[in-house]
Amino acid sequence: MAEETPVIAQYNRLKSEHPNEVLFFRLGDFYEMFNEDAAEVSRLLNLTLTHRGDNPMCGIPYHASKVYIARLLRMGKKIAIAEQIGEIAKKGLTERKVVEVITPGTATESEYLDGGANNFLACAAVTASRGALAYIDVTTGEFRATSFPRESIHENFSKELGRANPRELILPENLRNDPKFNLILESYPSLTVSYYPDWHFNP
Repeated sequence: MAEETPVIAQYNRLKSEHPNEVLFFRLGDFYEMFNEDAAEVSRLLNLTLTHRGDNPMCGIPYHASKVYIARLLRMGKKIAIAEQIGEIAKKGLTERKVVEVITPGTATESEYLDGGANNFLACAAVTASRGALAYIDVTTGEFRATSFPRESIHENFSKELGRANPRELILPENLRNDPKFNLILESYPSLTVSYYPDWHFNP
C-alpha cells in the first residue's frame, strides 16, 4: 500500500470529495497530481511521471497552469483547483481546499475558450410523455431550450446535439443505460457527459 504522509492524506481527502475531476493540488510554485490523476495527466500531456514516496506524481508550474488546464478541458476533462489557504505553515501542514471547479461547459476565461464559437453547457431530461434539451453559454448568456414528444426523443435529441454542439452534457442517471442514447453519444467522443441523480431533474 502507498505510504500516506500528511500531505498525501490531505490530497486523498480532497480527491475523495472530487472523484470525477483531475485534482490540481498546490504545492509551492507547482500544482501537483498524484496516483491515478498523475498517471493519466502525464500520459495525456506528455509530462514526466515521478514519485513522492510510493505515490506516482506529476506537476505543472503554477504560472503556466492555464495552458495545461486549457489542453485538458479540450480533452473533456474536469479540473478541481486546490489552493493553499491562509498562512503557509513553517512547520506542520498548510491548509488547502478546493476553491474552483472548471469543466468544459462552465469555463469562462478566454484562455480556455475557442474564439468565435459558443461554449454550450447542455442538459437533457425525459418524462413519461416528453423529452427536453436546454443549453446555455455562460460566457455570453445565450440560452435555448426545446422539447419534443417521447416517441421521437432519440431522433430529436441527436438533431439538437448536432445543432448546439455543446462542450458538456448533463444527463439523469435513468439515461445512463439507454442503448439508443449511448449510441448517439458515441458520435460525440469529445463531449463531456456527467450523470446526476434523477431527483435533480424536475419537469
